[in-house]
Amino acid sequence: MIIHSILNWASGMLSALPGPLIAVSMFFVQLILNLFIPSGSGQAATTMPIMAPLADLVGIDRQVAVLAFQYGDGLSNSIIPTSASLLASLAIANIPYEKWVKFLWPLILIWVIIGASAVVVAQLIGLT
Repeated sequence: MIIHSILNWASGMLSALPGPLIAVSMFFVQLILNLFIPSGSGQAATTMPIMAPLADLVGIDRQVAVLAFQYGDGLSNSIIPTSASLLASLAIANIPYEKWVKFLWPLILIWVIIGASAVVVAQLIGLT
């Protein structure tokens, strides 16, 4: 019954917000969770049992919730320090992580803006 409690709390918090803002919130939650769960399949197994019913409860299409997951998982993989493949690639290329973040940060911001915009558009056009 823990998932039910989480869903009740989250839907209560989000139900007053407009649909596009809820979709962007789901996107940012996935971005943040990717720091703690860098595995895409692990993150899907952990978060989608909550995100899909939450989308139903607050009036968001499930496809938009999945899109928010995909963008949140994919965009941050090239900058999060918990990604083993990123750190291994940087080590092989002899690039310090701090230098990589300084180089990639502007591009990540652009990608986040594009991803958030895509999620908003998907919600507005009723992607089904």
